[in-house]
Order: sequence, then C-alpha cells, then structure tokens
Amino acid sequence: MQFLNPIELLELENADVAAIDNSVIKKAKRKLFAEIDLSDNGHFDYKGISLTKTDCEKVIDDLENNNALEFYSHLSSNKLLNDFLVNGNDKLFTSFKQESIYKLPEFIKFISPFFAPKFDKAILKAFADADEEKLRSILRTQNLISTADLNIAFKGLSIEIQNRLQQIDAITKDIKNEESEYSDDDIDEVIDLVKDVFPTELLNQLPAYFQSQINKIAASINFLQLAIWNEFNTTSVSLHLLEHLLELNIESVSKPTFQKNYDIVRKKHEERIEQEKNAPTLKKWATILLTIQAQIKNVENKSIQATDALDKIKQLVAVSELNSLPSFANEIRTQIGYSIRSLSISCWNKQNDIKTSLSLIAFALQINVNEEAKVKFKQDKAELEELEKKYKGILVCHFCEKNPPDDNCGIPQTIYKETYRSYFPRRVQFSYTDVTIPRCKNCKEIHSKGSQKFSLVFFVALVLGVIIGAMTEGEHFIIGGIIGAVAGWIVGKIMEGNQVSNSGIKDASESTLSKHPLLIDRMREGWTFSKPSA
Repeated sequence: MQFLNPIELLELENADVAAIDNSVIKKAKRKLFAEIDLSDNGHFDYKGISLTKTDCEKVIDDLENNNALEFYSHLSSNKLLNDFLVNGNDKLFTSFKQESIYKLPEFIKFISPFFAPKFDKAILKAFADADEEKLRSILRTQNLISTADLNIAFKGLSIEIQNRLQQIDAITKDIKNEESEYSDDDIDEVIDLVKDVFPTELLNQLPAYFQSQINKIAASINFLQLAIWNEFNTTSVSLHLLEHLLELNIESVSKPTFQKNYDIVRKKHEERIEQEKNAPTLKKWATILLTIQAQIKNVENKSIQATDALDKIKQLVAVSELNSLPSFANEIRTQIGYSIRSLSISCWNKQNDIKTSLSLIAFALQINVNEEAKVKFKQDKAELEELEKKYKGILVCHFCEKNPPDDNCGIPQTIYKETYRSYFPRRVQFSYTDVTIPRCKNCKEIHSKGSQKFSLVFFVALVLGVIIGAMTEGEHFIIGGIIGAVAGWIVGKIMEGNQVSNSGIKDASESTLSKHPLLIDRMREGWTFSKPSA
C-alpha cells in the first residue's frame, strides 16, 4: 500500500486547512492534471514515484473527509514522518519528537496501515545489522502503530527470529543424534554463534509482542547447552550459554529451571577447574584406585591372601591425607571408598575371611565419602558383625582369633556320651561323633612345632633316664626310664606350652577345645573326650 499526500500533490502545503474547500481543491487539481497532460510520459513525479491521473484522483478524493484533510495537512508540514510514509526515509528515527496529534486514535488509525510496513523493514534491518542505537530509535516510534497492524509491523523481525531459532535447534538436534560437525576441539565456537544469533542487548529492547519468542530463545539455548553437556567433554560452553540465556528478559515458568541449571553447571565447572589445577594429586589417587581394584582380582583368584590385601590397603591409602583434600577430590574419595568395600566383599565371598572383611569395611568408613555411600558401608559392617557373632569359632580360627580357618588344618576330635550303664553285668552303652575344630595354617604349624618339641624332649629324657639307670650299681634302667619319662613329659609340656604361648595363640589341649563354640554346649550336655568304659 503506497502512501501519497494529496496536499503535496496539489501544492497546498502553505494553505490554511480551513481555507481549503472544493473550489480550491478543483482548481489545484486542474493544474495538476494539466501538468500531467503536458508531461512527456503522461505521469507526475512525486518523490521519485511516477503517478498517473488515476493514482492522483484516488487520493485527492480523500480530501472530501475533513479528518483526512486535517491529517494530510499536518503531514505536509511534518516532512520527516510524511517522507517515511511515502518512501521509508529513516531520518524520522534520528529526529523523532512526540506530538500531541499522535495521541489521537483517529490519526494513528489513519497512518498506521502505511507506517507499519515501513516500520517492519526498518526494524528488521536494524536488528540484522545489530545496530542497537538505531533499534532503540525505531522503537520510540512504535506508538504510531495501531494494535490491528502490530502483526504487520513486526512480521519480518518475527520471521527472522523464528529462522534463527530453527538454526540453533538444528544444531541441538545434530548433537543429540551424534551427527554434528562440531568436536571437542571447536564446540566452543557455538558460544559466539549463539551470541551473534541471539544478541541480548537487542532482544531485551523488543516490546512485549516478542516475549513469547524470547522465552522460546531461552528454552532453545537451554536445550543446546544440555546437549553439549551430555555429548562433549566441556562445562565451559554450557556455562557461557546459560550466562547468555540469563541475560535475556525472560518471563517464563521455566526461568527457575534455567537458574538451577546454571547453578549446577557453574559448580561442576568450578570443580573441573579445581581438578585440572590439582591434576597431579588426582593422578596419584587414581593410580591408588587402580591398585585397589587390582587387589580385588587378586583376592578373587586367590593369588594373594585377604590379610595381605588388607596390609597393602593400609600402606597405600593415607586416610588423613585423602580426607584433607578439598572438594575437587569428592568423587575420587567416594570411588576409593567403594573399591575398598568391594575388596571387603571379595575377602568374605572368596576367602571366607570375615575378620579382614570387617577391617576393610571399617577402613572404608574412615574415608569422607558421601552420605549415601556411608550408609551402605555401615549396613555392610553391621551385617558382617552379625555373621561374626553367629559363627564365632567357625569363620575365625579359635586359637589365634585372627585368621580364617584353612582347609586340611582342622583338629579332628571324637567325643563321647554315655547313654546306658549297668553293673550286673557290667556294661556300658554310648554315642560318639567326630568333630573337626577349624584352625588356620599358622596355628597348625605352631601347634605342630610345640608337639615336636614335646616329643623330642620326652624321648631324650627317656633315653637319658634309661642310660643313667643302667649305669647305677643295681642297673635300675627301668626306674631310670620311668624317672626320665616323667621328667621329659613335664619339661616337654612346659616347652610345648611356651612355644604356643609365646606365639600368642591358644593351645590345642582338651581344656581349650572344650571351650570351642562347636563343643561347649555339648560338654555341658555330658559329652566327653574319653571313651566310656565298663
């Protein structure tokens, strides 16, 4: 729709609007048409626009309306606005001043159909050129647009924003589908792209008409940063995108979500910076973590004993040093805690070493892990303690109370219980059962050494007694042998006891065995180590 000002066509700019009547208009019209007739091409040039008589006559007829006459007259004196309506001359924006006539709804309704399309082109160009000052000047004139023409005035810019949204959404889609051309090396280029596509200093100037699109822009940037967060090894890009997003004037229920995401990413980013700064320390503890995990495999295939694995952990992990590390080590602390827990489980499941398993889980509880992990460790410890209590003497060697029992190291023992006895005739009946008292390999060796010492001392004393007795006047070798045997037995038992007590374990005597959890209740019920006789 082309705007033409008939007052200018008829050259009535200097005439008093009250003096312009039909006669004045007809006279000026005849003059105008005469000029057209005398022109070389039969047209009238108006501000670079070639007009026919018909074009002129249509707009001149508008002067029959008094309001139109007054408005055209005003515009003929307001050259900047008039020229903008005719050909979009943007000098209007640099020198725009509010006038009282702009408050008249009739005037706005009159010029808006011509103003809106020109405004649309001007605002789109300013936005595309990223001309913040020009955009601000253009928006000062938006009160000259009627509500009915807002869609026309903002159509071009709205389409441009929509196209930019689609551009960013396409990048997000490609990243999610692992089809993106971006890599870890150049994904940071997305930051400048988003800032160029969605300049906050321009978008925040836009009127409420664009609020819905601004909210969509924020959502689009958020989806993009989430995709980058999930697919790329970076926190910096997501953080910068969220910072840019939060600079927008957002009016959306999602704004708290955006802020929450920003807080999460910022915290993670700060942790990552801290981790990079403390990379040597992290590398050290990562190596320790790998060593712990290797110990788990060794325990499971029984290439090392559970107790040796415990000693290794105590050498490797300096708990006070690990716990004193700043928050950047939270993750590695928790991983080490869980690995020691796994080692504890393997010691129990694969080697039945409940003592070592308990020691390891207690060790893991000394580490400052997160609350969830700490609860699990405490639960494991309680379950192991319950098992230890329930199977005391079976899961742990009764003699040293440290090591788990070893295969083929137990003490076989037959116990008896008298069930019937008569004196006339003398007869006894009894029950018996074989019991194997669990014992570790170390205790077996100590007990064996003690028995060997006893046997050696007893034999030597016996032989010496026989020899000495034979050398006496009456050749009392039998008496000497008895004395030597008694002395050998006493000394042998003392040396055997010393061998055991010096090693810090219990002896394998019947008095000790009777207190074993497997036998103590049976001893109370009348079972004995001696076979009943008639």
